[in-house]
Amino acid sequence: MHIPDRYRILDRLGKQSVRKFGNVYLVEDKEQRTQCVLKAARKSAESNVVYQRLVHESTFNFNDSGLPRTLDQLDSGTEYLLIRNYLPGIPLDDYWQTLTKKDRLPFLLALLSALHRLFEKLNAEQVVHCDIKPGNVLVHQSETGIGVSLIDFGLALKQNDPDQRNILFPLGYAAPELLLNALDLVDHRSDIYALGVTIWRLFSGKLPLTHPNPGIFTNLQLTHPIPDHGSLPRGMHPILLKMCHKHSFRVPPNRMAKAEVRNVLKTAMNNRYASLEEVRIDLKKIATKKRRWF
Repeated sequence: MHIPDRYRILDRLGKQSVRKFGNVYLVEDKEQRTQCVLKAARKSAESNVVYQRLVHESTFNFNDSGLPRTLDQLDSGTEYLLIRNYLPGIPLDDYWQTLTKKDRLPFLLALLSALHRLFEKLNAEQVVHCDIKPGNVLVHQSETGIGVSLIDFGLALKQNDPDQRNILFPLGYAAPELLLNALDLVDHRSDIYALGVTIWRLFSGKLPLTHPNPGIFTNLQLTHPIPDHGSLPRGMHPILLKMCHKHSFRVPPNRMAKAEVRNVLKTAMNNRYASLEEVRIDLKKIATKKRRWF
């Protein structure tokens, strides 16, 4: 049975207004009576990047309740259809808006514990997500507390893969080693960097170091440390600085020797947290102090 016959569309998912060449649907497998996710991308010169990302995403399969796997796929020649398992939850930024201020630090501790397990799973399989942001982290209530899932592996990398691609990573969340396409250096600390930016955005309501001029935006992302913000809890900024540690380029990287660029990128990565458990331990110290103040 082909995909159009086997699956029944139930609803659209995601922010369809920003999808120029693809769509995401919640569908039902009529044979198994289970819910799945259908991703569709048209095959054309204009949508080739989206199409290739979707094909690439299909290769990442995990045996874990919080990570995706491919159930079915079809390339018609004009359209690529991908069926993935349905992961429950709502985007992290939407869930954040339901929390009171006093509940946010306890939630972050629970979130880091749940994400640590997933990050360790990816690390064991030498996979780096490379696109951690609020929309790709789904949160739901489970029997044991907070349940978390990671979705959208279209930009993910397999470490030590000789067939690395030249990828244009979006500004905002991507670590410098991604922006400079030093893909052989990328590891789980690149995802920790993006999670640090994500946490900063949750508290502030915006991305740090942005600018309408792409050139200036890129320069800010590469050279400036993540700033402090009045909405951050006391003691949070040093944690985010370590999660997002970067080298402050005084000379544009394209004017430096490639070996020198690699060296400063590696040094910066070595100054980040090595795991989310380390982040959680430092965050717990803040949460403990905050309880004492009240």
